[in-house]
Amino acid sequence: SMNRRNFLMNAVALAAGAAVAGCAKAQDAVAPTSTKGKVLVAYYSWSGNTKALAQHVATAIGADLFEIKPVKAYPTAYHACTEQAKQEIAAGARPALVELPDFAKYDAVLVGSPNWWGTIAPPVSTFIENEALAGKQMALFQTHGGGGAQRCGQDFKKQAKGNVIAEPLIVSGSRAARSQAEAARWAQGLGL
Repeated sequence: SMNRRNFLMNAVALAAGAAVAGCAKAQDAVAPTSTKGKVLVAYYSWSGNTKALAQHVATAIGADLFEIKPVKAYPTAYHACTEQAKQEIAAGARPALVELPDFAKYDAVLVGSPNWWGTIAPPVSTFIENEALAGKQMALFQTHGGGGAQRCGQDFKKQAKGNVIAEPLIVSGSRAARSQAEAARWAQGLGL
């Protein structure tokens, strides 16, 4: 039993030594293959539909997920929410956000928004106009209650500080929870 224990300890010591010695070579070999940058999927969701779509997009490409939260939450009642949104959009409001992610960690940021009054939700506008997004690859995914794309894509292109690399993914809110395949096709098709 003593010999067996010595043999195991020597084997462990040799393996550890080999791992340390091989460290530089292993890193050199790995570096070129890991050129893909990190991707962030950021979304604002009032009813949960855009959140469901965001989760499908993030899962499809192994991206980090971030919820865009305004400091002052929107009313939970539908009519009150739509009225507030209508006023904010007309005024070009940019609601303050609770927090922002560490943008420096990401090369690409995919952003999810509901279609509110034909455009992206004001908290999303606040988020995408951040100067820290300059130079990053960006794309929009969007849910709607029947309005389709409307101005969401073009407003996103105008407001986004990064480089918009694709047409938006547009999904009806009622289908968002069941849109895994569509979300995966779009996200994987971005080539990030």
